[in-house]
Amino acid sequence: MTRTAATLLLGAGFMLAFAPSACTPNEDAGECDSSRPCSSRGEVCDTLEKVCIEADVDVDATADPPATGNFGPLALPFFRGKVCIASKAKPGDVIPVSISPCIHPCITNLGFHKKHTWRCVGTSCEGLNFGWIDAQGTACPADVFGRFDPSMCTYDLTIDASQGAFSPSGMPVGGIVTTEVPFISNEDSARVDAGASNDELWAMVNAYPADDERLFEINLSDSNPSAPANCSDDPSLCDCFDIGF
Repeated sequence: MTRTAATLLLGAGFMLAFAPSACTPNEDAGECDSSRPCSSRGEVCDTLEKVCIEADVDVDATADPPATGNFGPLALPFFRGKVCIASKAKPGDVIPVSISPCIHPCITNLGFHKKHTWRCVGTSCEGLNFGWIDAQGTACPADVFGRFDPSMCTYDLTIDASQGAFSPSGMPVGGIVTTEVPFISNEDSARVDAGASNDELWAMVNAYPADDERLFEINLSDSNPSAPANCSDDPSLCDCFDIGF
């Protein structure tokens, strides 16, 4: 018996219809993988399950305890203390921010630094403000980088920083913008001190969960008074907050 072309085609179609499912994969791509990182703050990819999970990070200290109690010099980031900011200003103003870190008395401050950056998507703008000191420690306790007793805080400096002006494409933005004095580790702070790029700054901040305590809204309107030059000369012109306690 001979089989016609039609018979052969019919047979082939029958075989394809019952081909094993492995030949036609439909595996769910999942939320993430090694080449598609998670986009939400404080999340990392479980590459086995291909889902985003909360990162296991310590935000109660900026580093492990010093082995001997002595350390430095190192770039110690702002962790706890007071932040003052002008929460109302005119579009195009540079916004004053002051950062007063709580420093353990075992630490010698060898100098301070500051850095800010911002970005906008349309008229939605956000900024970052970093402050850190060159710190040297002698006979420090295990919690020197963490939440030691607030009564031990020394406030021997105020860093007069700033934010903005928020002017994407040279056009001042109005409305509500934000700036953040973020949590970062000692290791991150060393990278900031070494000149990390803006993309690196945002990436290191986004590696930690968002903390509303460290995020500040600024109202920019022509009806507002102009921003003061700083928050140190007259703190009543700014809003002040205790952070990290």
